[in-house]
Amino acid sequence: MKSKIFIIMVLASFIAAGVSGCNLLKKRVEKKEKLEYKVSGRSKTQISVENTNGEIKIFKSDDTLGLITIQAEKIARVRFDDKDKPIDNLDIIIDSTGSVVRVKADYEKSGSGFFNRPDDRKVNFEIRVPANIKVDVDNINGTITMTGLMNDIKVNSVNGSSNFNKCSGSINVDATNGSVSGNFDSTRGINIDVTNGAVKLGGLKNVSANVNASTVNGKVKFNNLNFSNLTAEKKNLSGTLGTGSSLIKISSVNGSITLDANDISLAQDKHNGEFRFNFDFDDDDNTTHNKIRNDTAKTLDSPKTK
Repeated sequence: MKSKIFIIMVLASFIAAGVSGCNLLKKRVEKKEKLEYKVSGRSKTQISVENTNGEIKIFKSDDTLGLITIQAEKIARVRFDDKDKPIDNLDIIIDSTGSVVRVKADYEKSGSGFFNRPDDRKVNFEIRVPANIKVDVDNINGTITMTGLMNDIKVNSVNGSSNFNKCSGSINVDATNGSVSGNFDSTRGINIDVTNGAVKLGGLKNVSANVNASTVNGKVKFNNLNFSNLTAEKKNLSGTLGTGSSLIKISSVNGSITLDANDISLAQDKHNGEFRFNFDFDDDDNTTHNKIRNDTAKTLDSPKTK
């Protein structure tokens, strides 16, 4: 009797899984949702952005009111029957209760059972911040691009390039799989640690810094730079640019390091404006969360406003 009940339960499970599978196998289409969110920059010192899949682009804002503008594009593949419904398993969470504005793409669990689909959801962020705001970014799959930022930057990237265009603050990058590239007119310090990926820095002609660069598998190269106290080998370089008023430290395990006096080429993709680079190998309880699910612009002037 018990064995019969067990068999019936197993058959019922497979039938349920089959029905679920049929639903999952229905035609799916790509759906996009866009939103804009604005936060007052008054009393804010930093913005922290956390994402799992998608690009993150952050620019210095020219807004005279000191607003932080966050634009997000949610992308997911949904069943054709759900194409006119909001994407309900991917949220943008913004916490502005403290001096740090926290932005996070929340990937809620999608699907269950034997017929789970791979997670094909992503969020692309484009954010503009006032000059005095520090930036902290943590991204797993996707390119990170910073342009014109004047305060300190911290980047943690797992799979994707990290790109900097005319950023003058202190820059710290920890990258696992992805290149690091950028052009700098000046800097208060650059610290780059890469596991798999090339490092290319340009525009260093007028930069003043003590430079230390080393790679395990690859080469260290420099073009048109006048170093003093220079010690240069195939895999290591140390020397001083200008008066050495800041520090540039670069470490790579697998990937070459290139330092150039002139700007390096930052080729843009014609379709989406993305900077592309190639590899070169030789919370508290009192936190207020604001979940945004629609496509309309919103402005937050106090933590209680949604």
